[in-house]
Amino acid sequence: MKQLYELVESARDVIAEKLVPNYRLEDVYRAIAYAFVRAALQGKSGRFELLEPLEKIIPKPLLAAVKRELFGRVHSIIKQVDYLLSEDSPVLVHGEAALERVIEEVKREVGRVDYVFVYDSMSVIEQVAVSAFLKTQDVRTLFLRTFFLNPLGLTRFMTSQLPGGERQTLRRVAQYVASNLGAQLYAKSSFIDVSVHESGLLGVDEFVKRIDISRIAAEVLKASERGVVLVLSDHGYDVVLSRRGDYLYVVHGFQEGSVDDIALLLLSRISAFMRVG
Repeated sequence: MKQLYELVESARDVIAEKLVPNYRLEDVYRAIAYAFVRAALQGKSGRFELLEPLEKIIPKPLLAAVKRELFGRVHSIIKQVDYLLSEDSPVLVHGEAALERVIEEVKREVGRVDYVFVYDSMSVIEQVAVSAFLKTQDVRTLFLRTFFLNPLGLTRFMTSQLPGGERQTLRRVAQYVASNLGAQLYAKSSFIDVSVHESGLLGVDEFVKRIDISRIAAEVLKASERGVVLVLSDHGYDVVLSRRGDYLYVVHGFQEGSVDDIALLLLSRISAFMRVG
């Protein structure tokens, strides 16, 4: 079985080769999100009519290309994520919920870096889109074997593990990671997290329209001019099927059993690390 980072890079390579050169990055990002949600629906609901609002904002030739080139790869990613988050999965060698141990593993993989960039609520969907764009710009990007498990899907699960405890911030996480990896520069962005909270009740189509993926990609590209960049997140976000409203919405830290809604993608519970440059 391929590891998660191998599956993610395989999808990234297809996107970089066949999608990014031919379409706007915003449309490619929306199509990637569509692929993830459709693959999740296929396994848990089959309510494909709920994707119509998202389909309407994606060019039809791009939708056809995604169905042809990407669905199988995305389905494999989702299966691997579900397995890693399952209660009966074995002890993980490269996935861990203890921040200190995770950073030790990251250091073994990348050594020193020059810049640490932490995005609040960035999921693998955004990372794949940005990584594909960077590849078309001849900027090398690698997904690490190591990833961070966040069983709560909340920022405080990560920040509470810093020296000083509960009152720490995500910017302090960026500083902590930078100091451990010898980086002089670090930054934190809440842009995606703000969009999650603003658009969660409006649906996944509204969420992807609010994410300026070109802005994020440009930020990472500019950071890479300073040297090797490590891009990470505290958590991603979840895509949930509302039983009462018959629509799909975005949130993070969704707890199954608290409401009647169904979690399709629990991307808030796993965070990948991306080495750029």
